[in-house]
Amino acid sequence: MKGTHNAADIVLVSNVIFSSKEDEPFAGFIAIQDNKIVAVGTQDEQQQWMGPETKRYELGDQLVMPGIHDNHVFFTGYMSMNRGVDLSKTSTMEEALALLVNHAKNLDDSQNLYGFGWDQEVWGCLPESDLLDQAFPNRPVIVINHNKSYCWMNQTAIDHYQFTPDACSAEARALLLNDMLQDRQKVKEEFLSFCQLLASRGVTSIKDIGFDEYELLPVLTELHDEGRLPLRVHFVLEPVLEPLNLAAGLAYQQNYQDDHLHFQGYKLMVDGVVANHTGDMLEPYADMPGIRNLQTVDYGNIENSVLEADRHGLKCCLTAEGDAAIRQAVSILEKCRRVNGRRDARHSISDLEYPHQDDLKRMGELEIFAEVYAQILLLNPSYREAYMGEVVGKKNEHRFYDYKTMLDAGIAITAGTDLPLFLTSVPDSIYAASKRLFPDGSPSGGWFPERGMPIAELLKAWTINGAKHQFMEDKTGSIEVGKYADIAVFDRNLFETSAEELREAKVVLTIADGKIVYDSKRICVSQ
Repeated sequence: MKGTHNAADIVLVSNVIFSSKEDEPFAGFIAIQDNKIVAVGTQDEQQQWMGPETKRYELGDQLVMPGIHDNHVFFTGYMSMNRGVDLSKTSTMEEALALLVNHAKNLDDSQNLYGFGWDQEVWGCLPESDLLDQAFPNRPVIVINHNKSYCWMNQTAIDHYQFTPDACSAEARALLLNDMLQDRQKVKEEFLSFCQLLASRGVTSIKDIGFDEYELLPVLTELHDEGRLPLRVHFVLEPVLEPLNLAAGLAYQQNYQDDHLHFQGYKLMVDGVVANHTGDMLEPYADMPGIRNLQTVDYGNIENSVLEADRHGLKCCLTAEGDAAIRQAVSILEKCRRVNGRRDARHSISDLEYPHQDDLKRMGELEIFAEVYAQILLLNPSYREAYMGEVVGKKNEHRFYDYKTMLDAGIAITAGTDLPLFLTSVPDSIYAASKRLFPDGSPSGGWFPERGMPIAELLKAWTINGAKHQFMEDKTGSIEVGKYADIAVFDRNLFETSAEELREAKVVLTIADGKIVYDSKRICVSQ
């Protein structure tokens, strides 16, 4: 029996502990001292780690798992979807305009006016820019709708930020996002709110993507230096307004290798989206004969950028959706190995919407990581309304989101959300990627369920595989003695929850670096 001077700060006891090292959960306990896991064992062994100050959580059949790593996040997207006036409850554009006019009275004349959350279906029409021009002739006004598909803007904003209301992707808004990041105190508040939201989802680590240079870095550095950075941030650069900035990458690589704030390399867009025929395809679209892509892809420029980054030891993620784009991405990363020499590069391809099985096999052989959005089916209200069979034909529909072939090829799959496309939800990801169901529960038995990910593999994608992709597998990503105490607890056993109840599951406790950062029910039973 250990003395109380060796007692744990926190002891978690559960019948369902998923370590991410094995496929099956086990009954046992986890002891935490400071920021590390110091013991894992059977429930009979827990008492030796108890002391008068120990917080003990008796969790029954609630699932305990490693903290979640979201491997594809845009904080700036979250920021821009929550900055300014909340218009989500407005029913007309006139009502929204009145709220904007009132809010503007509290702003300095030099400040932009922001709003978010309006819904075209509720309003019954797209809003008129003339109304904003008349009310605000001199300051930029940008009001994004609830699903990021349209920005209500005045002409001043269009002229200044060089994008149009109907072409307002995050990349298109890069100039605007950089301006929004200059209000450091506001950004700090928003980032801490963002972290609290993620903690309520069990997230303890993210890979965040910034455009051109990482304008968020001063805020994160300040929080880190103050010991107030609530989660681990791995960041990458995506060239949008300028070519790939190798000098910035090399400087970040040298200066940001901390376990809480870590530079990881670059993200480069390859093609567009299969749903709107901008994904690059090997065969013509079924619903658009003769067309393989509505936009041009400069593969030569992408290849040159990736080769140069790889030559300097910098990691790259290529975002590719169509099978032609995925094939080219694999070939580019294969060329890196051939030209620059083999190394433990841990390059990745993200999205991987419509891969060819031959290229998945190549990815496995080349040790290329996959970054998938495991909640992606939930973008479609139902199987009947889904676009997949329409754009490629019913005979090829099964090739979308082919996780089984990825696993068979030995690919390390990581999970992300493209947040704010989705908010991180492990239960939703099980529903969509394991059960293979659309939001309305269709189709019966799941959509090509044989192509899905088993629950254990999906939880590994959210945990140990994400840690490995960030070169952190020796420090986090699994429940093992000596690793950081990054842990998430759900309110039920997700392995045994029915599909009908999965999406009701919630996180009840999140521990990041040994600190309790979220406790929904104050479930500690003893101290």
